[in-house]
Amino acid sequence: MISSGTLHVISTELTVGMFSLSGIAFLFCLIKKGPVSREAVAHWALFFGLLATPFAIITGINASSGGELSNPLLANKVLLSMTALGLAIGVLIRSRRGGDIDATHSVLGLSSVTLMLVTASIGGEYTRRESLLFFLPKETVPIFPMWAIIAIIIVGLFLISKSTIEHRS
Repeated sequence: MISSGTLHVISTELTVGMFSLSGIAFLFCLIKKGPVSREAVAHWALFFGLLATPFAIITGINASSGGELSNPLLANKVLLSMTALGLAIGVLIRSRRGGDIDATHSVLGLSSVTLMLVTASIGGEYTRRESLLFFLPKETVPIFPMWAIIAIIIVGLFLISKSTIEHRS
């Protein structure tokens, strides 16, 4: 039987690999260089990275000692990975609506990739005490006050209700 730690490493490598491939393709989209298939590669790699992410999260929770978010590094991993997931879903929804990939779309895709890679680096900090991002403060967990969360939800609902497509008859 495979241990939860080994399964977590496998699912994490799959997730990080897909997000990295997506990031390279989004970078090519941003600088408008590379093969014509760069847009398809960016979105499909992001999609498969999204599919692998829940497995990495679930196996990571099972592999952690205690199985809870008592460590600030783990709390930051959850916050960053959920933000990366939200951005990635938004990028994929926007791509399904059609149109060319502009700079904003590419930057949002790259932001999602960056957040996921920072999450993976924090995982290395948690398990092995080594990270490429040693200079970032990772022991502080940014928590929003309740009024800020409610305000963000209201603004998000307001923006969802507005149509971004101009309809003409």
